[in-house]
Amino acid sequence: MTSREAFQRIMKYEPADRFPLMVIDPYESVTVDRWHKEGVPQGVSPARFLQMDVPPDFGIDLQPSPAFERRIISENEKEFIEVNYLGATVRRAKEAPNMFYGYIDHPVKSMADWREYKKRMNARTPGRLTGGVEEIINAVNSASVPVGLHLYPWFFRLGFFLLGMERFLTAFYDDPEMMHDLFAHHSQFVLEVIRPLLGRAKFDYACFVEDLAYRNGPHISPEIYREFWLRHQDPLARELEKAGIPIISMYTSGNCEVLLPLMMEHGINCTWPCERNAAMDPLNLRKKFGKDLRLVGGVGHTSLAKNPAAVDAEIERLTPLMKEGGFIPMVDDMVPPEVPFANYRHCIETLRKLRPQKGGPAHA
Repeated sequence: MTSREAFQRIMKYEPADRFPLMVIDPYESVTVDRWHKEGVPQGVSPARFLQMDVPPDFGIDLQPSPAFERRIISENEKEFIEVNYLGATVRRAKEAPNMFYGYIDHPVKSMADWREYKKRMNARTPGRLTGGVEEIINAVNSASVPVGLHLYPWFFRLGFFLLGMERFLTAFYDDPEMMHDLFAHHSQFVLEVIRPLLGRAKFDYACFVEDLAYRNGPHISPEIYREFWLRHQDPLARELEKAGIPIISMYTSGNCEVLLPLMMEHGINCTWPCERNAAMDPLNLRKKFGKDLRLVGGVGHTSLAKNPAAVDAEIERLTPLMKEGGFIPMVDDMVPPEVPFANYRHCIETLRKLRPQKGGPAHA
């Protein structure tokens, strides 16, 4: 059985002989820098080194095109300030240049700015499917690992990137016309880009990549989600379902529990990474929402900063869900640099040995 077949069977609550080893969150660059000193070869990703289930590298470009010219505005010994490809002004630390350490300015401040910006979000721009339609379809259909359609950025991330957090969150009240236009345009733009693939490329899942929550709850209310998200997300969700994509997931760190009933009513049947520090415990989520909600993640990354015994305990507590199905255990967030590579490797190798068979996982 391939890991792809295992993913499909687990999500249908059917027996499988392994758990897929999915990378559901990217690695922090400072973490990888540490791990290169602890055994991961230079130029090799930790996932490749550990023989995890890395999907084929095909290109679906949902970013502004042409991209904004990246340019450094100022710098000192520790940090630099640049305009990034999204048109936002960002502060970055030189020791971790791939991480954001503070947005200073954003490209959209008015409806006029948005009208100009959305010219860059044109589905007909050449190269949106950078691998070519037939090549992408072949790569998806021939893969032996789980393959998903990652819709990045989705509404919350897009709004935050373009307007900044404060302006974005107040715009639902101060400028609802612009927000409806932004979401409507983006949903239609994404659908037009991916339409040549739908129905022909047999994706195992689609994922709305959001990050719309923080530790204590979502950044938006259910009322805002209903009024702005669902109106514009529903048409795309229906197209994904019509295309036969069985798992439609919401990616968000933080605690989105209060939004899950609305999400589930409107086609979303999975969520990850189930961040334990934000009280998104997969065990509790299954009790509250039942088997209609599939779950991925839930292995608290803080346990990996301790020792192998803490990792074992964290995985062991999830045994009831591993018995039940509809759940794939994996680290619940970006792995911070406090985590030794030996602990991360222990976590992955432990998950590799588990068998999601009836009666509970047993070590091979």
